[in-house]
Amino acid sequence: RELVRDRYFYLILIGAMAPGFIGTVIFFHQIHLVELRGWSQQLFASSFPMMAVFTVSSALISGQLIDRFSATALLPFFLLPLGGACLVLAFGEAQWTNFLFMAMIGLCFGANNTILGALWPEVYGTAHLGAIRALVLAVMVFATAMGPGISGYLIDNGIPLPRQIGVAAVYCFAASLLMAF
Repeated sequence: RELVRDRYFYLILIGAMAPGFIGTVIFFHQIHLVELRGWSQQLFASSFPMMAVFTVSSALISGQLIDRFSATALLPFFLLPLGGACLVLAFGEAQWTNFLFMAMIGLCFGANNTILGALWPEVYGTAHLGAIRALVLAVMVFATAMGPGISGYLIDNGIPLPRQIGVAAVYCFAASLLMAF
């Protein structure tokens, strides 16, 4: 009860939902995106190891930074690479931008898992950690599931995917500012 009455919890959720929502939209609509950019599907597929390397590296580095500074200190920054990745994908058409996008989204994904995992006990303690994590996970899964449907509806109604991804970049930067509080 205390958690759902805490207004800061909702500011954190605004950011916590973003990686799953945005990542699922992009990867669900990847064939459409690849066709818009004139890239081959093989090119896009070949960039996934780049994302994996940066996700693992970012998770390991984030863990060290959390131990040094705290999860709350790092919270406002974990969405910045995702915002940058969205800008690259929204406006970049050269083939190399695909690899830059994957590196940047990997940075966010690795930091996201590590920072949010450490954040809940740091902010709310460990007494109800299971209930807190269950609620957060349910919200994040719901947001992830909603993403492709909403995006598909927008595409069908004339809002191009690159424009949606550009708006997602703005969302990431705004959520980072909100999480600074």
